[in-house]
Amino acid sequence: MNKKSLFILLFLITVFMSCNTDSDETEQSFKSIPKSTKIVEANNEFAFSIFKEIAKEETKANYMISPVSASLALGMVCNGAKNETLNAFNQAFNYGDASLNEINTVNQSIINHLTENTFGSTFSIANSLWIDNRFPVKEEFIKLNKRFYNAEVQNLDFKNSNSVNIINNWVSDKTQEKIPTIIEDIPSNMVMYAINALYFKSDWKYTFDKKNNTLEPFYIDLQSLKETEMMNMSEDLLYLENNFFSSVLLPYKNDKYNMVLLLPNINKSIKEVISVLDEKQWKQWLNQYTKERVSLSLPKFSFSYEKMFNKALKNMGLGIAFTDRADFSGISNTATQISFVLQKTYIEVNEQGTEAAAATAVGIGTTSIGLDYKLVLNRPFLFLITEKTTQAISFIGKIGSPE
Repeated sequence: MNKKSLFILLFLITVFMSCNTDSDETEQSFKSIPKSTKIVEANNEFAFSIFKEIAKEETKANYMISPVSASLALGMVCNGAKNETLNAFNQAFNYGDASLNEINTVNQSIINHLTENTFGSTFSIANSLWIDNRFPVKEEFIKLNKRFYNAEVQNLDFKNSNSVNIINNWVSDKTQEKIPTIIEDIPSNMVMYAINALYFKSDWKYTFDKKNNTLEPFYIDLQSLKETEMMNMSEDLLYLENNFFSSVLLPYKNDKYNMVLLLPNINKSIKEVISVLDEKQWKQWLNQYTKERVSLSLPKFSFSYEKMFNKALKNMGLGIAFTDRADFSGISNTATQISFVLQKTYIEVNEQGTEAAAATAVGIGTTSIGLDYKLVLNRPFLFLITEKTTQAISFIGKIGSPE
């Protein structure tokens, strides 16, 4: 081996070791934060709980929510909750005895870890507070949200119709125009909006070759099917089979993020699989995946979705925050309550990778082949997008009819 070749080899080894060290150090630094593991587990339990609530009554074939977007938007509002209302937040999010400072610190770290972008991947998170210029807000509330959530704070004249355009333009910009609007108008009792916007785009680690695409039937239910363009690959992937589903972890470039695909067993329904999703079970399953040779067929899909979270959050214990008994005295001495929690999402999955976006608005108003395994996703399935270090569930959804 000549000197030039030896130098290149040593350089590549050094880079590889450095990347592994950085990854280990990142994970250790996150876990060193007090109660980080407990709070991430609580956030993921919130993710499964709210997804279950949405799924109970959803009749659309395709839907997706972003638990991270919802928890960050509500996390900002939580900084103004007091007494029984604060307890309701802790109940809905399963935070237990974690202090508000610990919750803020972990959420800040989750934001930092999610947005530590690698080559081929982009994950951006933006938070904002939009305040009617006639509404007095306590400085401490603003300081906490600037410090932990890097929130942009803007005062607007809510009676000026152009304020709607200003807020919508901000959301559109932060989501690369995938969520063009978040509000239609500003009701007379509205005094503040807490908004989270996030945008994700990443190439697959193993891209699908277009020339391998095939037209195949997708079985929407026992009575109906549709011709669907399926992407196909054969790779060594983390795979799991159990009594409920078959699953594969499809990694994005540089292994920072994964798409988890869950196909219910032929004798199980989507609802049955959703019913067993919880944080404890999720952790057990994640430890059971093994590297296998998998022949994967995945439909291309793209859709937008929007959902009001009010009913789901009330069912999860946050009901008081939506009533005139709400105590948001940490925001203002003026009596306020949550008027609505609205989320809009977008996703596109193709041969190259995935593009997804979400925006959550919390409206605050005054009171008043020889392969071992084969996975063909040709019937309704679930998907999640997660981050490796925090294991945070950024998106979770169902495909019942690929569009």
